[in-house]
Amino acid sequence: MPATGAAGGPYHHGDLPAALIRATLEIVAECGVHGFSVAEAARRTQVSPAAPYRHFPDRSALLAAAALTIARELHATCEEAVAAADRPEDRLAAFVSSYVRSAARHRSCFALLMDADLRTCHPELKESTRALIDLQLPSALALAEPQTAVALLEALRCLARGYAALLLDGVFGAPPSVCDSVAARATRAARNLASGYVT
Repeated sequence: MPATGAAGGPYHHGDLPAALIRATLEIVAECGVHGFSVAEAARRTQVSPAAPYRHFPDRSALLAAAALTIARELHATCEEAVAAADRPEDRLAAFVSSYVRSAARHRSCFALLMDADLRTCHPELKESTRALIDLQLPSALALAEPQTAVALLEALRCLARGYAALLLDGVFGAPPSVCDSVAARATRAARNLASGYVT
């Protein structure tokens, strides 16, 4: 017999962590990271205020789990974009474009990936960043010697995060309406950057 949440709605116990993560992403999207509370996530999933703590020890752990969900989606999206390009510089540019588009799509939730406190307390978030670097590494090595390739990856990371941050800050206008133009700018910048590192 299914368990019953605080508001009387049934839920399958095995799905509660996933439901809490979905609720967390909804709250962060609406209220930002600072507006998130475990109590509100519990209310939205119709469980008691104590129920989330059976799966996540604290607020930070639930936010980190939500951040990992975004990180996995980001990796999958970037991986698909990279696979669709042929030349190394085009693959790197496609990665940057996909990163910027993901930032526009997730908006407030994307900030979870850059939250310094979460990254310090949850090493798995740093590992997700490493996975993104590994996705770009073969293309960078195809263009340059290892030491230069590392410098290229550092520059590309700054470029991608910079465009994403400026987009989310509204520097270019409302994120949904300017996503295509900003992604195009980022793509050109990444391609130009990569061409300068060719050995």
